[in-house]
Amino acid sequence: MIQSMEKEKAKKTKIIVKAPTQERSRQTVATILDACSRLLVSEGFYSITTDKIAKEAGVSIGSLYQFFGNKESVVQAVVKSLMEEDKRIMTERMRAISPLPPEQRVKAMIELSFEICRRNYELRAKLTTIQYYVAEASYVSEFIRFFQEVVRYNLPQIPGKDMDKVSYLLVNAFIGLVNTMAIDNPNYINDQSLLNEISQMFFKYLDIGTPAESTKSLSAGKGDFI
Repeated sequence: MIQSMEKEKAKKTKIIVKAPTQERSRQTVATILDACSRLLVSEGFYSITTDKIAKEAGVSIGSLYQFFGNKESVVQAVVKSLMEEDKRIMTERMRAISPLPPEQRVKAMIELSFEICRRNYELRAKLTTIQYYVAEASYVSEFIRFFQEVVRYNLPQIPGKDMDKVSYLLVNAFIGLVNTMAIDNPNYINDQSLLNEISQMFFKYLDIGTPAESTKSLSAGKGDFI
């Protein structure tokens, strides 16, 4: 039963039929993904079709099928594009954050994570309940591991703690909270008092104070993660 479900999912989410190699093709794919993103926000996953996506993108249905096998594969590409941009932003911005003192570094990582999640948040809210259906499990796992490695490298060493497990818990707890917030109320991502409470929760779990409060002397600032 499980194997048949996995096969069905694989069939539905086959992604690129023809990889875009020419600039014009890449622009067509980008236009299709933008159109799909808009429709996901306005209508939701279950209401859109490949015909609607093509019409919204201003391309023929034949042009869409040159690159994508079905609706699920277009949405999968939207999910992957969003995740890749998240990784790019994190990598770029961590170069300035990594050298900060420990407490400031942790605070800046949390704030950056909220900032990344705030980007295209309406779209993220629509994808929350279906992204694990359309996205390949291995790709999602790799995406989460990337953030775990960034967090692990930039956390101050805490005596007696397994820092690999700590980073695992932090990243997955953060993702779970953000996803739940997106489902419950997308406006929560802009509720500063709620975000402050979440930040305090992570600081308390790490047993360190905020930059203004902390009197502990932890490990020195680090160099670039990348």
